[in-house]
Amino acid sequence: MSFLFQNARWLTATGLLYFCSCFGQTFFISLFAGEIRQAFNLSHGDWGFIYSGGTLASAIAMLCFGGYIDKYKITMNIKIVIISLSLVCLAMTFVDLVWILPLIIFGLRFFGQGMLIHIPAVAIGKWYGKNKGKAISLSIMGFSIGEAIFPVIFVSLIMLIGWRNSWLVGTVILLLILPIIIKLLSNERTPNSKQEDLSDQVGMESKHWKRKDVLKNWVFWAVIIPFLIPPIFSTAFFFNMVHLTEVKNWSLITFTSLFPFYTGMSILTTLTSGWMLDKFGVEKILPYYLLPMATGLLIFSYSNTYLTAAMGFGFLGMTQGLAMTIGGTFWPTYYGTKNLGSVRSLSTSTMVFGTAIGPAIVGKLLDIDVNYNFILLVMSVLAVIASLSLWITMLKAPQLLPSKQK
Repeated sequence: MSFLFQNARWLTATGLLYFCSCFGQTFFISLFAGEIRQAFNLSHGDWGFIYSGGTLASAIAMLCFGGYIDKYKITMNIKIVIISLSLVCLAMTFVDLVWILPLIIFGLRFFGQGMLIHIPAVAIGKWYGKNKGKAISLSIMGFSIGEAIFPVIFVSLIMLIGWRNSWLVGTVILLLILPIIIKLLSNERTPNSKQEDLSDQVGMESKHWKRKDVLKNWVFWAVIIPFLIPPIFSTAFFFNMVHLTEVKNWSLITFTSLFPFYTGMSILTTLTSGWMLDKFGVEKILPYYLLPMATGLLIFSYSNTYLTAAMGFGFLGMTQGLAMTIGGTFWPTYYGTKNLGSVRSLSTSTMVFGTAIGPAIVGKLLDIDVNYNFILLVMSVLAVIASLSLWITMLKAPQLLPSKQK
């Protein structure tokens, strides 16, 4: 509790950044999928292609600009990103040409899902040593709150004021939050607390890794591929949740009201995993974090009731909570903090790339009438295989860490 009070202003600021990222996340954009497809006369495959194209472009942009957080003051990065995201939300209010839609999706994904996840994760990785797992788990509550309240709020707003005006509400929210974040970070935290053991900030082989060296390292490739499972599968799942409700004959408003089961388990797992990561190390948790997702997708594959859907959401939320804290802990632990913005941009851009291919692949499969329940079952099996791969990797990778980090 003393950690929370002593770091309240910085944790609140990073929490608000995670909260603002929701406007670029798939779970939020997918709430408008039916209206957007109808407005522009798009098939599942067309919409998935547009969404994936914009997302893929944002993944490339993350590689180019993700390292800027190492060069410029964090508040400058935040101002540019949030103002840009608010303008993109405003553009969605007025868009009426289909060729502009991919540009808007690019902006939402790059500034929202990409940079507003990247900035707080890098900041926490640089600010905190042994307590970074705890700091990440507390900050991510901002994202979890957004996941819990936005679906019901914005589905209701769509019915009351229309889908276009609902994006205008998003613009206003972002512009109201920005000055609060800047005020909180007017005294930016520096990693000088006596609670932090800064000698732990080097990575494997007791060095700070550069991006070019990371790309040559076998651990990166052994881990990054399984890391793609949550963004690919979660994005595909939430992107097609309107279609899922049609397949299951569920009400969309009732289905979205089950999101608190997802968010609640995500929050519980996030808080628990933050403590576990700090105590036991990321290598002890990493091999198992995909198994709850595998279980949740299996449940949704066979589920036809709201009760089982709530259970499925709970298991998906467990992996979501674990993924956020694991990602924020793994990179500084294994590759150091000096070049963390540049190094982590590899992970962030790869994650964004994963969110690009999920909707495209599933959209095309749906267009050729592949059963959606079967698609979910295949996802579940692949998640189990990826978990086994991580277990094998973590038998060897921790041996490369400095002795005090093992």
